[in-house]
Amino acid sequence: MAIQFLDERLSTLLIDSSGTELLSNTPLLIGDIGLQVAAAQLVPEHLTSVRVSLTGMIGIREIEGPMELSLNFTIRIERNGTDTFGSGTVIFEENFILIGEPAFSPLAVVAGDFPPADVVMEGQIRYTMFISLPRGTPTLTGPVTFNGSAATGTTI
Repeated sequence: MAIQFLDERLSTLLIDSSGTELLSNTPLLIGDIGLQVAAAQLVPEHLTSVRVSLTGMIGIREIEGPMELSLNFTIRIERNGTDTFGSGTVIFEENFILIGEPAFSPLAVVAGDFPPADVVMEGQIRYTMFISLPRGTPTLTGPVTFNGSAATGTTI
């Protein structure tokens, strides 16, 4: 079974650091892609060897009032959810705590998924990326991107 490329998609919310959206405890959808995996159905063995690579970048900074002592925020990636936080299967979640940092480099997110065969049989897998902040008053400044690719097969 040779490795077979299935699909690659990208979602770009902000291309630079000009964003001004205030973040809050309410999760915000910042990335949304749908990867086509129907070609894996052509070879039964490929249904169980699909793998997905996901990457993202999120730029935020504290710009309102005095700097918070700490910024706490969560980035979550879900499989086959809707635009609503918590509607999909969580495949990545990271809680960040930044202490005394008014600005910082954009955060990089790298995740992987091995979707089960029943999900692959649907032909498309949707991945959504959310951000929420239970504490702090930062702004989503950007850039914000979310990319994914899917492949199947093995080298054996």
